[in-house]
Amino acid sequence: MMMSRRVMTNEEKLKKILNNPKLWIENFLHIVDKRGNLVPFKLNELQDDFLGSMDKYNIILKSRQLGFSVLMLAYSLWIATTQSNSTCLLMSYSIDSATGIFEKLKQMYYTIPDVIRPELINNNKKELKFKNGSRIIVSTCGNKDVARGLTLKFCHLSEVAFMKDTLPKQLLAIEQALVPDGKIVLESTANGFNYFSELWQKAKNGENMYKPYFANWYDNKTMFADDYTNAVEIWKARNNGKVLTVGELDSEELDLHSKGATIEQLTWRRLKIANAGGGDKGLNNFYQEYPSTDIQAFITTGNSVFDSKKIDERERYLPKHLNRNDLKELNNVLKQYINSSLFIWEKVKPDTKYFLGVDSAEGVGQDASVLEVFSEEGIQVAEFRNNKIAPHLFAEVVYYLGLYYNYGYLVIEKASAGHTVVSKLRFDYKYRNMHMHKEYDARGRAKKKVGYVTNSTTKPMMINGFREKFEEGQIVINSKTLLEEMKVFKIDGDKMGAIKGRHDDTVMATAMALVGLDRGIWYI
Repeated sequence: MMMSRRVMTNEEKLKKILNNPKLWIENFLHIVDKRGNLVPFKLNELQDDFLGSMDKYNIILKSRQLGFSVLMLAYSLWIATTQSNSTCLLMSYSIDSATGIFEKLKQMYYTIPDVIRPELINNNKKELKFKNGSRIIVSTCGNKDVARGLTLKFCHLSEVAFMKDTLPKQLLAIEQALVPDGKIVLESTANGFNYFSELWQKAKNGENMYKPYFANWYDNKTMFADDYTNAVEIWKARNNGKVLTVGELDSEELDLHSKGATIEQLTWRRLKIANAGGGDKGLNNFYQEYPSTDIQAFITTGNSVFDSKKIDERERYLPKHLNRNDLKELNNVLKQYINSSLFIWEKVKPDTKYFLGVDSAEGVGQDASVLEVFSEEGIQVAEFRNNKIAPHLFAEVVYYLGLYYNYGYLVIEKASAGHTVVSKLRFDYKYRNMHMHKEYDARGRAKKKVGYVTNSTTKPMMINGFREKFEEGQIVINSKTLLEEMKVFKIDGDKMGAIKGRHDDTVMATAMALVGLDRGIWYI
């Protein structure tokens, strides 16, 4: 005998809706769509995904116009309506932007059905205050007193990358005002490398409290649906009624297509790039507004050392590194680091020369100690990177990797912890195949000393040599970490290095390995 399924009562249905932000938003709110029509608020793909994964501390890096700001307005209304005596803070970067947010908030509020809409007792000065004791405050960054005396259930900071220099102190005050079960969302498109990019990178590396959420342009199929359709019609009108086909896609477009971008979206993308200036200029402008990756979002034109397009192309074809079972012949010292700090793409080949660039750090969890290995053919075969290894232990790793790769030629930066590494290798391990430089004494007599000295003269030379080899296709890079560091390696006036908050250890180690490759001297 089949058991009949109990039907939920209206009271039970309402309770379920009130306790679920998605159900509440989609059942009780309306918004004005891109056509100017008032329609029920139905979450798009990315809104739904983020809402379902939201944590206490959240940071969103996004492409333009994906609907996150309007989602945060809806979420604050859900809290204020269903949870009495709650305070929500919505902060923007400018007065005009805050005014626009407040107008949208009020418009959305009045679409709530009368039976559940809480009565307003104040809607002046960018604040909605409800009879149930809840408040939604809209403010601009720079208002020092905005978080004073508040206990916040929810806070949303919109376009954080465009906020003032006072943001760090203000953010700290807001975080302290959060109730234990409160939530905060930092959301923005990119605006170059600044405080927001630092927050994002630290979140991505697990170095702060924030959970990172990246929203690319092609995962949302609904927000620009009309624009995609129009783009196809324009394309057909200009190409004798023909549409773009998979066979006509370039390598980058094929990669996007494999990740879910439709032909209609890629047609729209081509036209957008053309409108933005075409060529590399149009492509870079498109990257900043409609990024496919977080690095693309932050890249700014004009001061990048390495060609970001060539880096992206190489990233699509990176090989897998060897696993532990493939490397049974390695010394036990090296085995402990396999696939955690040590990554090997090619085993040693007989009668082949190898060049190892060594950039040493103190091992205190900040800069990393890095060893990059290139074959005489210019192929990156191995990489070691660890920011907690002590210099004397790093010297041991360098020694055994040098031995493994046919007693390879070591180019070791002497600065900082490099002195310890050079000394250990030279005197404890008796390693002889190491790069030497000249130093002159007071009498003008030249002496050869082990190690490489990086200064204002040698650094540009070795980086430019690295750049030329990469862009001319003379070397093969296999490390994603190295490629990511190359993307944020900049020239700023007379300074050359990673942007603030990022690292360039693998770049420097690679540049030194290539110095050895160029020199071609062998001391054994």
